[in-house]
Amino acid sequence: MSTGELLWELVQRARAVDNQPKNNSNMTFPLPLPSLASESRSTCSPSRDSTGSYTIWGHSMLVEPSGEIIATAGHEETIVIAEIDYSKIQLQRKSLQLDEQKLEDIYNMTSKFIPSRTSFLYVSNTVKQLKQSHTLLLKAPTEPNRRYHLLAQLLQRLLQLPGDNLRYAHNLFDEIPNCRIQFLWTSLIHSNVLQDRFRQSIALYAQMHRVGVSPSGFTFSSVLNACGRVQAVFEGKQVHARLLQCGFLGNGIVQTALLHMYAKCGLVRDARDVFDSMEDKDLVAWTAMICGYSKMGLMGEARWLFDNMGQCNAVSWATMVAGYANIGDMERAKELYERMVEKNPVAWVAMIAGYGKRGNVVEAEMVFNEIQMPDASCWAAMVACYAQNGYAAEAIEMYKKMREAKVRVSEVAMVGAISACTQLGDVEIAAALAKHVEEGFCEKTIFVSNALIHMHSKCGNIDQAWREFNRMSMRDVISYSALVTALADHGKAEDALDLFSKMQKEGVRPNKVTFIGLLNACSHAGLVEKGCRYFELMTQVFGIEPQKEHYACMVDLLGRAGMLEKAYNLIIDNVGVADAKIWGSLLGACKVHGNAELSEMAARQLFEIEPRDAGNYVLLANTYAETNKWDDAERVRMMMNQRGMVKSPGCSWRDSTV
Repeated sequence: MSTGELLWELVQRARAVDNQPKNNSNMTFPLPLPSLASESRSTCSPSRDSTGSYTIWGHSMLVEPSGEIIATAGHEETIVIAEIDYSKIQLQRKSLQLDEQKLEDIYNMTSKFIPSRTSFLYVSNTVKQLKQSHTLLLKAPTEPNRRYHLLAQLLQRLLQLPGDNLRYAHNLFDEIPNCRIQFLWTSLIHSNVLQDRFRQSIALYAQMHRVGVSPSGFTFSSVLNACGRVQAVFEGKQVHARLLQCGFLGNGIVQTALLHMYAKCGLVRDARDVFDSMEDKDLVAWTAMICGYSKMGLMGEARWLFDNMGQCNAVSWATMVAGYANIGDMERAKELYERMVEKNPVAWVAMIAGYGKRGNVVEAEMVFNEIQMPDASCWAAMVACYAQNGYAAEAIEMYKKMREAKVRVSEVAMVGAISACTQLGDVEIAAALAKHVEEGFCEKTIFVSNALIHMHSKCGNIDQAWREFNRMSMRDVISYSALVTALADHGKAEDALDLFSKMQKEGVRPNKVTFIGLLNACSHAGLVEKGCRYFELMTQVFGIEPQKEHYACMVDLLGRAGMLEKAYNLIIDNVGVADAKIWGSLLGACKVHGNAELSEMAARQLFEIEPRDAGNYVLLANTYAETNKWDDAERVRMMMNQRGMVKSPGCSWRDSTV
């Protein structure tokens, strides 16, 4: 059998493999290699196509040393043999009855059939096929310039495929030294933006600038979009300067992208300058400027633009509704909402969230109930509305209905359900929600993990909160603060302080919630000196202004230690911070340590703040009784009777929603 006949036999085998059912397309098939005794076929000679590349009427295939085909490509219009490494099929030499010269002839013949661009790339519909083509390309004896050209075409095809292929795309890009192809740079930048890798796209643009590749208008619009999404103001202004140098300021698409960038970064004056400089303002530009004003709460300016823009679309209507809802002006939001011809999820979510912020759950329910087919964002808004207004059971029920409707659970919906469970303190629901997250019902973001830590803590499962924290690949100040507070609430003061030390080593800057947890931990453990040190650290080192919660912790810390005068002076020296909780903490400490004088002073303040709270009277009376001041104790009880106050009986309950 001649070399051409042998190749034709292999092609026929490959065709047989390629005609297998589609569900087997990713499997490998044995290819018994033909022997010299096989029936003779007509030879298969190479020819040139329109691109100048050698092609052959066959299928491209990659053969393992065992003789199995692991990759085939092509169709009957453009069928190629790229390279079949027959030098590696030594195990088949006996069945082939080939000598070294025959193997060399086959290799020399097939190695020059470099696949055409069409057959090599555009018939590859999966990343796996492209990787196989990439392997063949690397093995083919191709001139460097030709190889770089094919790598560029391969990268271009890869970026056209769906899915997150950026890691492989960057690897391919790195194989092209000193790439000067503007389209590839722009495509890679744009693909990073589409995958929400905004910092990476900005870095690519900077690299493109360093190597001297001139950007296009599409390059500028993509990188400006990235700058706006991460509010990279400095980088955005650098891009602005560069597009001025390149003469793209008159480009409508670039101008709109620049306007969007400034608006998203909150620089409405810069955005307005760009807007005013535009000769032809289209609907997108008007809407972008309205969005910028709405985001900053400048609804007067936004309304003027809205009323003067002429034709409005659904986006501009929804933007105005959302803007009014965000500043709490639900009357104007409702006015525009009811005038909308085509309501959309943005408007629905804005109205539900706006009513939720004002505590008007009934109106939010009315908006939700009028939606015929609510999407994931509408469901999530309603769950969050219930949760933030204390309707925990309703929030859990809405979450259950959302799952029954087979709607994808979003991050907002899951955090809302977890928050509701935290309010209920229900262990069973907590376990179910945690299981849903682990099973992938929603993306496990850092916000979801932080909510889980808080939920497990409030449900009494501090060990599970620890485990959730340790599983997190990334932690922020909320993660640390949640666990510090949880450990403090569960009496694990030393663990809370150790975690704070770890937090500082990791370079995470604490916030006011972190110090509430630390001071609470010191209070429960009686660590007065450390507590005072943390209070000074908070104010002097981190510059955090103490709030009522911090003073309450300090009063409790000093009161538990019997330092009642110091606690009282702390309250008096900071006029305006004391509330019922702070005075109540001092009153409780006075009872424990038997200080009737300070107890009476604290009670007098409480009687003014909470005149109908019988507990304060009872606490003062008990303080008098424990210091043997029976007449004063009786006087307080008579005062309660005169004011018609009765001590509430103790009770407990448990609400479980499965």
